Amino acid sequence: MHGAIELPYVLSVLAHHDPSAEVIGLDRFPREDWPPTRICHVAFQIMIGAGSLLAILGACFLGMWWKRPERLDHPLFLKLVAAATPLGFIAVEAGWTVTEVGRQPWIIYGVLRTRDAVTPMPGLIWPLTFMLLVYFVLFAVIGWIMVHMIRSLEGHG
Repeated sequence: MHGAIELPYVLSVLAHHDPSAEVIGLDRFPREDWPPTRICHVAFQIMIGAGSLLAILGACFLGMWWKRPERLDHPLFLKLVAAATPLGFIAVEAGWTVTEVGRQPWIIYGVLRTRDAVTPMPGLIWPLTFMLLVYFVLFAVIGWIMVHMIRSLEGHG
């Protein structure tokens, strides 16, 4: 691993609550029991990045509230807060992806594999396509309504 920051005993404490416990790496498991590590890694990075950005924004808010509360109404800060709004949802979804993809290929570790638990259901492409179309139309309509509401408010302010 390039550029790693080594913290001795930390993973042992996190995994086993014992600094001298051995943490077994993926290289000691059969390849067919590995989760898709690339997806998990990228999702984890997204989760940590979004959470870190929100923490930095929160710290900026507290610092401004304490030292210069009049700047909290500055348009640039308000735009930054508005732009950061989806980051919480993104972090939660990325964390869910880490959890669900990281447990693959097992539903119950060592007992039941995902491929053995899936019930075949032919023809699901049609309801999926229909629901995606409905959500796309709703997204477009709500976006159109919001744009028109914002434009109407700009004329009154």
